[in-house]
Amino acid sequence: MELSEIMINTKAEDEGDQAIIAQVSDEIFAIDLSSIISIENIDISEITTVDQEPVISLRDMIIPLVYLDKIFDIKPLDNDKSNIIVIVCKHEDKCFGLVVDSLVGQKEIINKSLGILSENEFFSGASILEDKLALVLDVGSFVA
Repeated sequence: MELSEIMINTKAEDEGDQAIIAQVSDEIFAIDLSSIISIENIDISEITTVDQEPVISLRDMIIPLVYLDKIFDIKPLDNDKSNIIVIVCKHEDKCFGLVVDSLVGQKEIINKSLGILSENEFFSGASILEDKLALVLDVGSFVA
């Protein structure tokens, strides 16, 4: 293999993935766009419970909610919201909704390894976005 081929292969590996960038309090998370079904603005009154777990009904599906602030023990910005932002994700045949405070946008990210932290349960890596670090969520880890 010649050097030019190695350079081309390396460059191809560094191509980024499209991700939705979301924020929970001051923390920034990236969610691979290919795992997202929709992004919904849900009125708090639409949240019900099934087996003591919060869910929403969306297009004839029951979607369990995953509150990232609770999972990662992040102090919430505002408890008096009348609406929540839900990023509806699908992994294999299961759907669930990630509850976030705000959406930053859609960006191309390059997912870098977390090194010694790579055996963690919820993150597949990290990506540098301008002046901030975004942890890349492993969507499959949230499936019950």
